[in-house]
Amino acid sequence: MSSDAVPDVFDWDALWAVERRLSESHAVLWTVVICASVFDVVTTIVGLARGLEEGNEVARAFIVTYGTPGIGLLKFSALVLVVVLWAVLPDRYATVVLATFAWVTLLVVALNAVTLATF
Repeated sequence: MSSDAVPDVFDWDALWAVERRLSESHAVLWTVVICASVFDVVTTIVGLARGLEEGNEVARAFIVTYGTPGIGLLKFSALVLVVVLWAVLPDRYATVVLATFAWVTLLVVALNAVTLATF
């Protein structure tokens, strides 16, 4: 092996060979993730239409660059990342990824709803 060669630390074939089955708990978490994501996009668009400003800097950059559809593009990109992580990680870590994304998105929806209700 030459000194400039990078050793392959990961067994990429084994990583992609994980066969993911949709357990009942993952089905529930995916339902929460998808529903909360839809409500996040909707409440954000309603807030923007009412003159509120996006609080997340990354989301704001997407909105400035792509307009209102930017928030959907950002959420779609995040969901693609979650799908990839869920597909390749072992069950325990896949559950953590789904649960964390679900909780964060639910928190954002709750904050959006409170902001809209008090505006």
